[in-house]
Amino acid sequence: MPLHRVEVGARAHRFPGRAALTAGIVAVAAACCIAADGPEAPSPGASRGSADVASFLDPPLRAAWQEAELKPAPPAKDEEFLRRAYLDILGRIPTVAEAREFLAAKGADKRARLVDHLLEHVDYPKNFATVWTNLLLGRGRQERNVDRDALASWLRKQIAANRPWDDVVYDLVTATGSNKENGAVNYTIAHLEGDAVPLTSRSTRLFLGRQLQCVQCHDHPQNDWKQADFWGVNAFYRGLKVEEKRVADAAGLERVDHVELSDVPTGAFARFDRRNGMMGVAFPRFIDGRKVDNPEQALRRVELGKLIVDPESDMLAQATVNRAWAHFMGRGFVNPVDDIGPHNPPVLEEAFEALTEEFRASGHDVKQLIRWITSSAAYQASSVRPAKKEHPEDELFSVMALRPMSPEQLFDSLLTATAAHRPGTGRDDARRESWMRQFLFTFGNDEDDETTSFQGTIPQSLMMMNGDLMRDALSGKPGSFLADALEQARRSRRPAAFMVDQLYMAALSRRPTSAESSSAVRYLESYPDAMPFLQDLFWALLNSNEFILNH
Repeated sequence: MPLHRVEVGARAHRFPGRAALTAGIVAVAAACCIAADGPEAPSPGASRGSADVASFLDPPLRAAWQEAELKPAPPAKDEEFLRRAYLDILGRIPTVAEAREFLAAKGADKRARLVDHLLEHVDYPKNFATVWTNLLLGRGRQERNVDRDALASWLRKQIAANRPWDDVVYDLVTATGSNKENGAVNYTIAHLEGDAVPLTSRSTRLFLGRQLQCVQCHDHPQNDWKQADFWGVNAFYRGLKVEEKRVADAAGLERVDHVELSDVPTGAFARFDRRNGMMGVAFPRFIDGRKVDNPEQALRRVELGKLIVDPESDMLAQATVNRAWAHFMGRGFVNPVDDIGPHNPPVLEEAFEALTEEFRASGHDVKQLIRWITSSAAYQASSVRPAKKEHPEDELFSVMALRPMSPEQLFDSLLTATAAHRPGTGRDDARRESWMRQFLFTFGNDEDDETTSFQGTIPQSLMMMNGDLMRDALSGKPGSFLADALEQARRSRRPAAFMVDQLYMAALSRRPTSAESSSAVRYLESYPDAMPFLQDLFWALLNSNEFILNH
């Protein structure tokens, strides 16, 4: 099934003033199970003239494809690459102005220049701070003393400064002080319940790429990890001191103002139940067997931080590279992304090792890692399969995977496309968070099982078609995108064609095909009032899988 393109015709618009219900429902339903086989529909204005950016990743990628007898997808067209890069780096689609500027640009290096531009954009640290806040805390309700905003703000500053990622991780693991003044403290205090078992599990998954929680209750059946390995890491979280600092409010009642976290030397050890019914004990010991000298006198999280970022170890670099690759490609070299180990070998091992080594040599430079990934033949590939394939599941990244937007991407992209925040509705964080809670509740996703995307469901489709945000987007109020498009069209030689072109660029970051344009223009010109038709068309585009999917 080719990537769905919205065709507007008489049947879809038999009733003026009503949305193109047939096209929209089909589009949203298709988003739940879309495939990428078949020929690609034409896309006027796209350019194939851009030379591929040289990448050290390409030789091992192409060698693997050749060995597997895979015909890779052709390079993505400019419209496809543009939208993909904006979603992956900024967390939203491009505005009409941004899309037109890139598509009009010349030069073989225009894609590399776009990536450089996005990495300096204010939305880049905002997007990745959101991604990592969700990873560090989850999207669910937080403990009452966890300051989510403070952590997100701290992360934005680190990412904006492009601090070496190992330094950021060290600060997250060892953070002390007030959770209001040092946002990194919130990561630790969010997971201290149950003798810090959740903190042990999350830290080893996020920073080491190892699912050590599998051996919390028993030895691993497929590798050398033992139950004592989990509790040896857990023992690093003994000696933590958490204090609530209270202040009096205007009514004279005391409330918690912030939490302070500190470390004190301790001789405490972790206790755990063995499968044979005996009690086990564990002193601080890292996952690779290294121990701490004089653990009774050491600040244990400081020692753990040193072990995690040890330049002689490749575990942090592997975990970071694999998760970054999954972010941009839809899945990692190793899947699940946090289950690296001898029991779960990577695909494209040579490319994984090369990227890991280059990332370490760069000083854990995340921006450079993003440049390498986005310049690779895998990332530059189209999401449309070149032909019917013998191997329907492509594990070698010869074609770009179709990925549903995350809730954050969808919300911000709807606002970008429609300017729904401008006509008096307010683009404030409270509204965004309220919408996000509804969206996440609708999906009912279990955040303890980390996922890279959400799958489309009927409740999601209904929310997209009929929710408050969509109603605001299509309101046509002064200041909205539709109202501005109508105003600008009055100054155009071909107002109907201009308005249709604007809607496609806003929603899909491309111009309509000739068939799409002629059909829409014909119906638009047949109605004395353009607004109801534009609302119908925009509704159908925003509910199409071409909008909902990152392709």
